[in-house]
Amino acid sequence: MLEIDITTIIFQIINFLALVAALYFLLFRKIIQRAETRKQEMEKIRSNILEDLQNAERLKNDMELEIQNIDSRIEESFDKAKNDLEEIRNQVLNETREQAEQILNQSHESFRLAKEQSIEDLHDEIVTTSLNLARTLLQKVSSDEMHAFLVKEVNDRVLVFGRKEMARVETIRASLTYREPIVYIETPKPLDKDMQASIIRNFSALADRNVKLDIKQVENLICGLRVRLADYIIDNSLQSKLDEMGDLTINELNNNKNYS
Repeated sequence: MLEIDITTIIFQIINFLALVAALYFLLFRKIIQRAETRKQEMEKIRSNILEDLQNAERLKNDMELEIQNIDSRIEESFDKAKNDLEEIRNQVLNETREQAEQILNQSHESFRLAKEQSIEDLHDEIVTTSLNLARTLLQKVSSDEMHAFLVKEVNDRVLVFGRKEMARVETIRASLTYREPIVYIETPKPLDKDMQASIIRNFSALADRNVKLDIKQVENLICGLRVRLADYIIDNSLQSKLDEMGDLTINELNNNKNYS
């Protein structure tokens, strides 16, 4: 015969109830809370939807009212635009007349300036061509005697400068106090020993110190030389004389143009 242990059965029932209570607090209670929260959220969404529907209805009524006023506003705008267009048309006509007069005056002025510029360009071209021809001719006919003469002129100018421009001479000497006095020479032709000696002698007297020469051959100078000691520069080359002639000629032509 099956024996029933009442104590065991009671203990199992208690365990089952404890398990049910634990499941309720640990699982079913959270599920119920989430369901309640979800219900509140859905209610809030429903409330928002109803509010949006009410707003949409108000917006619909406002749009209908606005549409009713469109025709009258369109007609008012059309009348105003027509009046504004007529006013603009008259203004444009007046401005067009004024601009046409200005353009005509500017055209006359532009033509005058273009004519003057063409004359200046022609003068420049004539002078440039003439100088190029003269440069080519001088390069062919320049001699060692002419070169020596131009070198002598440089020495003479240094002597005159040293006697008459003592204030500038002192300035040059002061500028050379803390640096080596070097005479930079550009020449298209070689300088013989006598030429170099005379240059050294005169510039040493000018600097009140022994100077050194730094000679560079520059064929474009044609004949003569360009000399620099500190900020004292002498350009006694045929190229510089051609440049001076060109500038004087262009200035003279421009002055004659202004008088005409």
